Amino acid sequence: MTLTIDPAPTIGAVRRGAAFSVTAAATRRSLRAVFRSPALLISPFAQSLFFLLVYSGQLSNVGSAYLGGQTFIAFLLPLILLTGVATGAGAAGTLVLADITSGYLDRLRMAHGTVTPFLTGTVIAVLAAVAVQALFTTGGAMLVGYRPADWSATLGMVAIMLALGVAVALFSVALAIRTGSSSSTGLVTLTFFGLSFFTGVFAPVEELSGWMRAIATVNPLTSIIDTARQVESGGDLTSGPLAAALLITLIVAGFISCVLALAHARRNR
Repeated sequence: MTLTIDPAPTIGAVRRGAAFSVTAAATRRSLRAVFRSPALLISPFAQSLFFLLVYSGQLSNVGSAYLGGQTFIAFLLPLILLTGVATGAGAAGTLVLADITSGYLDRLRMAHGTVTPFLTGTVIAVLAAVAVQALFTTGGAMLVGYRPADWSATLGMVAIMLALGVAVALFSVALAIRTGSSSSTGLVTLTFFGLSFFTGVFAPVEELSGWMRAIATVNPLTSIIDTARQVESGGDLTSGPLAAALLITLIVAGFISCVLALAHARRNR
């Protein structure tokens, strides 16, 4: 009889398994932190509903004059989702900053040699919460007149905004690690939130004039919002390639920023 012994797992496999379990644990911990701090979710959701009610209530009749067959609330919804995602995803930096301030992140680095799985778990948890927030916002839009023509297209619109949320979360985490300052971390949300209003907010860019049209044309968020609108309406994705390139660039830049911030933290802490 021949005794067969299973080969021992490689060090790399063990490390991958450990990293996965740590990331899962960190995700659960961050989800609990998010839901124990309702303001992290309720504030962006309430903000989105406020803008949705005010803009659609005051401008829907005006917008119908130049939007063809698309309703004004359907045209407006991608922008509302973007502002909510930009605000909600910034919570990733807020949670990481709290761990830095308490010394928790430094203790994790000493115990495990790396904090990457913990940061990954935080980003995943915040994005899951932001996804729920975006779906609730879409439901709120339905209460005031939004009617999805195709649910798969509506979910595609939400997915585009969540991809942008990945970039916002990564940049906010990077600034939290690099500066350890709440005011600096909040600049990420402020930047994306502010840029969103220099796009075709209430009308297509072609309908704008003067300096606003010039700014909206070069604003990177314009093509992302336009693509979300095209996906939702089932139109031609004329802005799709540029929006995809911009989203990938922003996510990669956010990831590199995190790597550089962690390297700086290792050298200086």
